[in-house]
Amino acid sequence: MPTGPKGFILRPGAPVAEFVLFLSSGNDLLPQRDLFDALVRAVDEQFRIRRDQDRPFVLRTDRWEQDAPLKTPGDPNAEFVRRAQAAHATVVLLWGKIRRGTRAEIEGVLEQDDVQLSVIWMRESKSIGNRTDLARFLKRNQDKFMYLETGPPGSEDATCAMVTVIAAALADITHSGRRQELFNESR
Repeated sequence: MPTGPKGFILRPGAPVAEFVLFLSSGNDLLPQRDLFDALVRAVDEQFRIRRDQDRPFVLRTDRWEQDAPLKTPGDPNAEFVRRAQAAHATVVLLWGKIRRGTRAEIEGVLEQDDVQLSVIWMRESKSIGNRTDLARFLKRNQDKFMYLETGPPGSEDATCAMVTVIAAALADITHSGRRQELFNESR
C-alpha cells in the first residue's frame, strides 16, 4: 500500500454515485436557499453514515452563488442553464416574481427528458397574485413538473415542501426498481 507524507497511509476511496440537485432561485430567497442546502447536507450525512454498501451515494446541491464571477461572452445565464440541465434534479424556489435567469433555467430543464424539475412557489397570500406573469407561467406548465404552492418564505409549509422534494429524490434513489438505472448512469 502506498504511503503519503510522513508515513501517512491513505486507503483507496470508495466509489460513490453523486446525485446533484441544482438549486434555482433569485437571491431574494437566500435564507431559504441556505435552508434547502442545509437539509440536503443533513440528509446526505445520515445516508453516508448508514448507507447500503452496495449502493453508496452522495447528495450535492449545486448553487449559482458558489461560482467565482467570470466574464463570459454572450448570455451570462447560459452556464447555469447548462448546469440545471446536467443535474439529476432541478429545484426552483420562487417568491414574488420569476426572474429572467430562473425562467431560463426552468425552460432549459423542460427541454430535457431525464431531469426531475420541482417548483416551490412561496406566496405571501394565495388569494393575491393569480394574474401575475409568474402565476400564468406556472399554471400553463404545472403538469410538466412537481409543483408545490406554499405560504410565504420561512413558513412551516414552505419548509415542509423543501423536505418533500428531498424525500422524493431519496425515494427514487433508494427504490430497488431504479437501482440498475441510477447506479450505472453517467451524468
